[in-house]
Amino acid sequence: MSNSTQKREVLVALDAEFADKIDQLTDNWTEAIEQALRLWYAKQIEDKLRKFYLNRSQEDIEFEQEWATFAEEQMEEILIEEGL
Repeated sequence: MSNSTQKREVLVALDAEFADKIDQLTDNWTEAIEQALRLWYAKQIEDKLRKFYLNRSQEDIEFEQEWATFAEEQMEEILIEEGL
């Protein structure tokens, strides 16, 4: 998260009944909208990551499994050599 205090003003139109419900929960619309958009943004990134991993080829999955096995074996050898 950025420490910048620079803000950009945007105009948002909401359903009136929904806006009334938000008014009951907060006096700080800016903070509420920023939090909502941060959650939305995080979900978009999560969805993209999920889609990426679900669409990997079998070849990619096998390569990653082989690499993980190799790395684990190397780590075990290092730990044994170091007496840990």
